[in-house]
Amino acid sequence: MSESERPATNATNATQEPQESQERPAAPSGARTRSSPGHLPGRLSSRLSARLVPRLVLVAVLVIALAAGVHAVADRVHASGQGGGGFAVADQQAVDGDVPHRRVSFQGQLLADGRAWSSASARGHVLVVNFWASWCGPCRAEQPGLVRVALAYRGRGVQFIGVNVQDTRTPALAYVREFRVPYPSLFDPSAQTATRLPAVALPTTFILDRDGVIAFQLTGKTTPQILATRLDALLAHAGRWSR
Repeated sequence: MSESERPATNATNATQEPQESQERPAAPSGARTRSSPGHLPGRLSSRLSARLVPRLVLVAVLVIALAAGVHAVADRVHASGQGGGGFAVADQQAVDGDVPHRRVSFQGQLLADGRAWSSASARGHVLVVNFWASWCGPCRAEQPGLVRVALAYRGRGVQFIGVNVQDTRTPALAYVREFRVPYPSLFDPSAQTATRLPAVALPTTFILDRDGVIAFQLTGKTTPQILATRLDALLAHAGRWSR
């Protein structure tokens, strides 16, 4: 081989080497290809979606069920009176309770001015005792009727006393002003009076005869007719309870 032929051969080899270095062997037909970061193959993405969506739906259902359960428990606590220290809210027309016809006495401080008051001061009169609270819806519903009966029986030997329980003074006084309640109330936030009279719901109204004996217990919203019927029955017997 002559010297003139060698450079041509070397040049040919030089031009072929880069081409060989750029060629990569083809992947075997059964080999898996690696995806770039942030990109999932379509089959894998659909498989993950098929798993995640039902789980997210299940979580949402559980959250809703938990919230509904908490709400239901709160409703049961309110209805049983446990949320208000022992008083349920009797949102119904007043019904007679089966109470022992015994003599009772109670005392406390008046809502308006803090003066002492005792049920002994009402002896010789029929006494209507109404348990109420400013936040109690049924109490508010029955209050206008109580006012009318109190005014109608004022000159007939009947007195009224309210017992404001589990309340604060400011809203209780606002309630009295709003309904123009013509009779006094005891301020009894801890419901101590309920240990003397068996009140377990709001509103509750007791009628004591002129000797302080429990004649009637009305649980729920009373009406002028319900109250007047029982007052008239007592007054027909000189204000004393009789079977």
